[in-house]
Amino acid sequence: MLQSIYKKNRYKFLISLIPVIIVGIMAPMRSYIMQLLIDSSNYKELLEKCLIAAVFSVGVFIFEWICKKSQAIVVRDIEKDLRNHLMQKLFYISANQFEKKGLAYYLSKFTTDIGIILNDGVNNVYGMIMQFVFAVVAVIYLLCVEPFVLLIVAAVSFVQFAVPNILKKKIASSRKEYTEALEVYLDGIKSDLGGHKVIRTFGAVEQILGKQKKLSDFVCRKNEYSTKTLYWAQALASFVNNAAFLVVLGSCMFFVAAGRITVGEIVAITNMMNFVLTPCKTIAGGMIQLRAMEKVKAELEALLEQDSENDNKENIEQNIKKISLDNVGQKISDNFSLDKLTMTFEKGKKYAIVGKSGSGKSSIIKLLTEYGPDYTGRVLIDGHELSGLNKESIMHVSPVCYQQTYIFSDTVFNNVTLYQDYSKDEVIEALRKAGIYDTIQKLPGGVDEKIQENGKNFSGGELQRIALARLFLRNKTMTFLDEITSGLDNATAYEIEKRLLDEDMTIISITHRYNKALMQKYDEIIVMCAGKVVERGKFDELMGKEGEFFNLYKILSE
Repeated sequence: MLQSIYKKNRYKFLISLIPVIIVGIMAPMRSYIMQLLIDSSNYKELLEKCLIAAVFSVGVFIFEWICKKSQAIVVRDIEKDLRNHLMQKLFYISANQFEKKGLAYYLSKFTTDIGIILNDGVNNVYGMIMQFVFAVVAVIYLLCVEPFVLLIVAAVSFVQFAVPNILKKKIASSRKEYTEALEVYLDGIKSDLGGHKVIRTFGAVEQILGKQKKLSDFVCRKNEYSTKTLYWAQALASFVNNAAFLVVLGSCMFFVAAGRITVGEIVAITNMMNFVLTPCKTIAGGMIQLRAMEKVKAELEALLEQDSENDNKENIEQNIKKISLDNVGQKISDNFSLDKLTMTFEKGKKYAIVGKSGSGKSSIIKLLTEYGPDYTGRVLIDGHELSGLNKESIMHVSPVCYQQTYIFSDTVFNNVTLYQDYSKDEVIEALRKAGIYDTIQKLPGGVDEKIQENGKNFSGGELQRIALARLFLRNKTMTFLDEITSGLDNATAYEIEKRLLDEDMTIISITHRYNKALMQKYDEIIVMCAGKVVERGKFDELMGKEGEFFNLYKILSE
């Protein structure tokens, strides 16, 4: 997927390299412009060269601006494609996988990982290409002026590049020793201060202070050694740089005396040194950055290339007429499973799934809508095996309304429509059915009132009713309800459930409310216990058995 994103933007990238290369050529040539100014023989020539320098400077400025602008456009387009593809992919991975990794993991992909791809990848490549052009132009200039000077510059540049790298290992080693000593010291402080009371009780303060003094002295010596190593390395690096400059300058003066180069060329040559050494350092550092980002790139690539759970699966194009479970089993966790479930849900009927907490009620809804772990037996939707169907298409024709609903920080209208094409009148009617419109219309913005983050300006019950309005708005022929009235008072819950049960739709409802008038509206009540169906039938039939449902009803009925 990353390759396809890069490929999509390759022409923009190649075009954006044109100003990069032009700037890469022009920037070192400033040194040549300085040479021309210094070597001017009269005022007229100097004036002409100044004019050339001014025009050249303006040109460099313009192309640097074009370079940054075109680079920013390419980076923006790649970033946009990355974010859009990642967002699209995340909406189609399984709920189990999303929950396993956690929201924080996926958020880091949008922030840290994409940032690394753009900065250590795309921007870094631009920088390396420009530095490479710098070096090529500088080498060509030195070859043209004096080939022997190029050899000298190459030799001193190698020394300038090699010495800091050798010293870097020495600095890193000394710093590591100090860090390790500091960790031991801090662990000792933590331990001793944790035993503050015990130490004072048994009169061991002086002994502990003596021990800590030795550790402190050891840490300070390691820090002193690390600091001295750093200062010595910096001094040596400065000496090498100064010596390199003097070697090049001295060599150039020899060639001036021999009449092979001019004073202006000396100035240009000493400046060109930086366009040889700096690119070497930058490109080396850039290669390290590219290698370091490989892990991040691989993880992001794997996520973007991951198959959707709905790939190559059949769509449900019409209203569901029948759902059948035939001896279905599913391991939910090490301690709980669904076991030998056999049931049928037919179009137009109302089904209540009841039982104690942890009995497996919600697991049935998750089985039919989220799939979850692999199951045994057969789950048929209009004769099609569930595992071969596109889950999204199932949800489109039979949405799920959960106990814990999600409300967006947006208007009431957008929360109900979810940005789909519905009229305000349709939304108002849905809000009425959900029993919340009277409250909404009193607000300053009405249906356009903004719901604050986490729904702070609404009660939990009001938010749940707004979520329920989504269901009434779409008027699907089948819906799954997972304890949707748990946050409502009894009277409101009764009114909403009654309206839902009066709707011309198939309802499969998990409920904890055992109101007799509502229970009698269900065509079948399915009683769960420990992942199994223990009873099923109409309300009056189950009450007559005086079994599991009867006991639940006596305890939980209003």
